[in-house]
Amino acid sequence: MLKVYDGMKYYSQYNTPSLFDLEQSLSGLSKSNRWVKLGDSIPWNKVEEAYNKRLENEHHGAGNKPARMVVGALIIKHVEGLSDEKTIQAIQENPYMQYLLGLPCFTEKPVFASELFVLIRRRLDPEFFNMLTLILSKAQNGKAKSEKDDDGNEHGGILKTDATCCDAEVRYPTDCNLLEDGSKLTERLLEKFCKRYNVAKPKTHRTMARAAFIVLTKKKRKSKKLIEKTKLIQIRCLQVDFQTFLDFMGRHSTSFLECFSRHDYKCLQAAFKMFDQQKMMFEKGLRTCADRIISIYQPHLRPIVRGKAKAKVEFGAKIGASIVKGYTYVDHFSWDAYNESVDLTAQIELYQKRFDMLPSEVQADKLYLGRENRNYLKEHHIECFNHPLGRPSKEENDKNAQDKKRALGERNEIEATFGTSKRVYRANNIRAKLPDTADTWIGACFFAKNVMKFLREFLRLFFQNSALTDLKKTKFDRINIFPQHSPIYYITTLQIN
Repeated sequence: MLKVYDGMKYYSQYNTPSLFDLEQSLSGLSKSNRWVKLGDSIPWNKVEEAYNKRLENEHHGAGNKPARMVVGALIIKHVEGLSDEKTIQAIQENPYMQYLLGLPCFTEKPVFASELFVLIRRRLDPEFFNMLTLILSKAQNGKAKSEKDDDGNEHGGILKTDATCCDAEVRYPTDCNLLEDGSKLTERLLEKFCKRYNVAKPKTHRTMARAAFIVLTKKKRKSKKLIEKTKLIQIRCLQVDFQTFLDFMGRHSTSFLECFSRHDYKCLQAAFKMFDQQKMMFEKGLRTCADRIISIYQPHLRPIVRGKAKAKVEFGAKIGASIVKGYTYVDHFSWDAYNESVDLTAQIELYQKRFDMLPSEVQADKLYLGRENRNYLKEHHIECFNHPLGRPSKEENDKNAQDKKRALGERNEIEATFGTSKRVYRANNIRAKLPDTADTWIGACFFAKNVMKFLREFLRLFFQNSALTDLKKTKFDRINIFPQHSPIYYITTLQIN
């Protein structure tokens, strides 16, 4: 590009490329890029088989997107922590990402609409990502070594298990906020109906309830007396407004579904249930109730008491996870709080189903090791090096002291996995609003972590094999390069031999 300035000629060093020049084959991309390495190392034919089993469109329906495109887009979304729209935009701009998705050449067009992510999350579930994780594990590790016990059962490998809570993206629930949401929803639905059918809106107590709520929110320090007074005003106003709403709808319509969408109807049902709970707790002076609603827009969420230092109560899904050879599997998914000790037997059965053998050792905390679970492990000849039940023995001699210390250190892997999944892959910030899409979101977060672990192990083995080949071909005196008593000297000697 030529530029003229004050009679002098300047030539730019680089020519501006045309966008059409980029529309060429992606086969010439650098093989050192992480997305290219990932696209070349994942067994996509097996992923395609597992994905097609979920479609159920062999005889009817339109053609589906390839499994590599769908799974690759989910990997990019959760590895980079992007929204649905930002994920499609990033794929449009990045040829390496398009190579991961299996595109033959670079294109500026979106691979699919961002709204399709919702359909994908409804179609898939955590068990699908467990299947993909198992495919990656077997492709990398192969069949594990096993030994038979006295009953003829094969044992091999270590099962590490624990439970955690994956927080949903929801406002911290308070009684006054919930009552305010119910009042706001009622007013919005009334205005929507009256505007649609061109009728006059009935008088409500929305202004009075809103004024009381504003007075409370503007206080820096909210006294208990003021909170109780605000709740009383909100409950009375909402009770009258609900009755007005039902009477008005009964006079002008026969069915709620004819007037409102399915989402509005579910939110209205949740608001009715929330109001009954709040009224009962206020009249009886209680602070808790069964199946407590914490959000009328996500009524499936429940408070889960975990007793952690950061927050004693978490709001999301409680999952039971297990780790085998560094890969994480989501074995139990529940929106309600439960005792995770019931997961142990089910996780052992899933281990046997996945790997065709029982684990030789189980590593879990004390909550999993009740009397029933200990008897189950003993019957199936599964080791568990943990402290026995009852009072500690006065004898200091412990034959399994070293094994207990080892097992305690190795079990920290699952705690670190939970921290990495939440901090890096956003498993503690679930933004899917429906229960059947939020579980897929959580499964995809852990699967993204497994994929990156697969890539790291693949690169480690690749560089290790290439380094050993170079060392064997090169003839040199290791003593002159590495000191004889250094760790590097012994490592290279051991690897070469």
